[in-house]
Amino acid sequence: MCTKTCILQSTTIQFCRVHFFKILLGVVSVFFLMQYITNFSVYQENLQKKVVPVFSWTSMHKILGISGNEKHDFRNIILPIGKIPQIINSSQWTVGMKVGNGSVIINSTSVETKKIENNSSEVATSVRNQTKRSQTISVNKEIHLCPLVPPKLVGRLKVMKDCPTFKELESLYPELQPGGRFKPSECRPRYKVAIIIPYRDREEHLRIFLHNIHPMLMRQHIDYGIYVIEQAGSNRFNRAMLMNIGYVEALKQYSYDCFIFHDVDLIPEDDRNLYTCPEQPRHMSVAVNTMQYRLPYKDIFGGVSALTKHHMESVNGFSNQFWGWGGEDDDMSNRIRHHGYKISRYPANIARYYMLTHKKDNPNPDRYKKLYKGRTRYKTDGLNSLTYKRLDLILKKLYTWVVVEINPS
Repeated sequence: MCTKTCILQSTTIQFCRVHFFKILLGVVSVFFLMQYITNFSVYQENLQKKVVPVFSWTSMHKILGISGNEKHDFRNIILPIGKIPQIINSSQWTVGMKVGNGSVIINSTSVETKKIENNSSEVATSVRNQTKRSQTISVNKEIHLCPLVPPKLVGRLKVMKDCPTFKELESLYPELQPGGRFKPSECRPRYKVAIIIPYRDREEHLRIFLHNIHPMLMRQHIDYGIYVIEQAGSNRFNRAMLMNIGYVEALKQYSYDCFIFHDVDLIPEDDRNLYTCPEQPRHMSVAVNTMQYRLPYKDIFGGVSALTKHHMESVNGFSNQFWGWGGEDDDMSNRIRHHGYKISRYPANIARYYMLTHKKDNPNPDRYKKLYKGRTRYKTDGLNSLTYKRLDLILKKLYTWVVVEINPS
C-alpha cells in the first residue's frame, strides 16, 4: 500500500514539474513576442517619420564629392540614406522625410530636425516639386566604360540606297543632338570621333551616306559628330585642304581625339569596321566594290582613313597643294611612313565599302610632280600653312555644316 502511495506522489510531482516548465516557456515566449511586436512598431514608425542626424557643411562637401571651397546651393538635394554617415557633426543641415527606397530630402532652412508625416499624397506631391527645383545626386549609379567590342554589332550590312529627304532623316534619328552629335547613354564611350567629309555638290550622296552611317555609328558606342566641310566658289576642288579645315573646325567645337576622313560616296558594308583610331594610322576602305573588293596597291591611303590628333600634329596634316583629283592621299601615305608610322588595316572581309556612282573629276596633271617633291614641304605645307575663310557654320540635326572659301596660294 505504501509503495503504491509513493509511486503516485512521485508521478504527481513529475507531472507538475513538466507543466511548470511548459508554462514558464510559454510566458517567456509571450514576453519576447511582445517585445518583438513593440520594436517592430517603433521601426515602422521611424520609417514613416524618418529623421536622420544633422549635417555640417564639411560633411555635405564630402558626401557630394566636391571641393569645400566651391559655393553650392545644397537646398532640397536628394541623397540615398545608405550614403549618409551615422555620426555627423551637426551645425547647419537638417534632413527631412523619407521619399522612397533609401532616399531622403535634405533642407537647409532650419537647424531643428523636421518630422514629416508619411502621407502618400503629400509625399508624392513634395517629391515632384522638389525634383523640379533640386539637383539629384545618383551616388549608386556608376557609368562604366563601354566594352571594347560593342555588343550590338550585326556584322555584314545591307546598303540602303534609297534617298530620304533631310526632314525624313531627322525624324528617323531623334537621338541625334544638334550638329549630328551622338554618344551612348548606357556606358561611357572610349573614343571621341569626328567624321570629316570634304564636300561640294553631292546632296543625294550626302543623304544616302547619312542614312547609312548614323545607325551604324550608334551601335559602335562612340561619342561622335559628323562635319560636312563644303567648298564654296568655282576653284578646283581641294579635298586635302578641306580635310585640314574639318580637323581644325571640329577641334573648335569639341575635344575630339580621333578623326575619320571620309569620302561622301563610300558606304560601309560591315559595322565591325570600327570607326575608332588605333596606335597606327588606319586605312579603312580596304575593299571597295568598284575595285572587286581588292586592295589596288599596298601604300594606298585614300577613301576613308583614321588618324588620331597626335598623328595629325606629327605629320602636319594633309598637304594643301593638291587642287583637282588625285595625289593628296599618296602624299599623306608618304608623310606617315616618313614620320615612322605604319598603315594598319582591318581584314578585307570586314573593311568593305560600296561606292555610289558618280562622275569622276579630271585628274590633276601636276600631282606626280608635287608627290615627287613632297618631302621638301612636309614641315611647311599642311596644318601650319592652312589659310581659309569660314563663310558659315550651322549645327544641323544630322551634321555640322561648315562652308569655307579657299584659294590657291
